[in-house]
Amino acid sequence: MFNFERFSGQSEDAGTFRAKIDGCWHCPDGKYTAIGPDAVAELVRGWLTDDNPAPRPEGLDKPVRVFAHWEPDEEDPGCGRAWTKTPPHLGADGRWWIWIDGPRLVRCEDVRVLGRGEL
Repeated sequence: MFNFERFSGQSEDAGTFRAKIDGCWHCPDGKYTAIGPDAVAELVRGWLTDDNPAPRPEGLDKPVRVFAHWEPDEEDPGCGRAWTKTPPHLGADGRWWIWIDGPRLVRCEDVRVLGRGEL
């Protein structure tokens, strides 16, 4: 485990870490990944229990129209139609995430691709 702030030089990264496993950096989404204490615990739990992450979600690799749920606020109901902006990526928490327009980062499990009749 390495202090991520040393790599980024950004004070907002304090309290996050990078992990090196078997001589390779842990990069679940293909880039340098800062992980917090909860994600470190989840990573260790996965090693101890031999849990594998859920399979990569299908049908979300190119921009598609979806119905998604996100955290609501005073003026936003927390759900609606949107376009996907990026392919899914595996987060440090072991869940698949995707950026949708807004811009919002949502869990892939909270996204449903709309059928032709729903567009």
